[in-house]
Amino acid sequence: MKIKLKLFTALVLFCSINCIAQSKYYNINGGDTTNEDAYKDAKKKLKKNGKIEEFHLKTIVRNDSIINYIKLGNLITTPDGFDPWGETKKNIGSKFQIEKFKDRNSKNFKNDYFEGKPTVINFWFTKCPPCISELPTLNKLKETFGDSVNFISITFENQNSIDEFLKKHEFNFTHIPNSKKQIEELKISGYPTTFILDKNGIIKIVTPEIDEYNRKEIETTIKILQ
Repeated sequence: MKIKLKLFTALVLFCSINCIAQSKYYNINGGDTTNEDAYKDAKKKLKKNGKIEEFHLKTIVRNDSIINYIKLGNLITTPDGFDPWGETKKNIGSKFQIEKFKDRNSKNFKNDYFEGKPTVINFWFTKCPPCISELPTLNKLKETFGDSVNFISITFENQNSIDEFLKKHEFNFTHIPNSKKQIEELKISGYPTTFILDKNGIIKIVTPEIDEYNRKEIETTIKILQ
């Protein structure tokens, strides 16, 4: 009787494991969902062009499948292979601590300020030529997504400098001034730098200048995170 019971238990366990087995799939850069072999092939092709950079955007778990949403591309480096944003990218996967920052009225933001929407955070300053050149593209992102996404700019400069700049340039983000200490804590040394956060305020992407060349892929990333 005990042997039969053990066999029955083993059979139930075997069936349970196989019944709940989940196939793993990948959605790469917003394209069609593919299997693991196609995902590996995509990485092999990219590797021929240089180092690979991979960002995990989100995972959807269903009864029979797991779908991983991936942003895949080649790493942008200096000619000697150095990634200027390497240290900053170590923030990926952590929650952005907006409560450490103050608004223009010197009041700290609440720690749940970002929750419920994806967020784009641009680090810049008014004398930075690449920062200024990307403003039209950033404004287009704001126009595309409107209030469904948080759009924030952060700088070490004071509010007066920002206000003077905005008299001559359009930059339709919510501006956070006087953040030198917080910027240093995030190890941001290259400008411009942009973080893209998910709806829980988790940093998913760190990227340098956003322009018309990569705007569509940034839009795709935001849509995935919505």
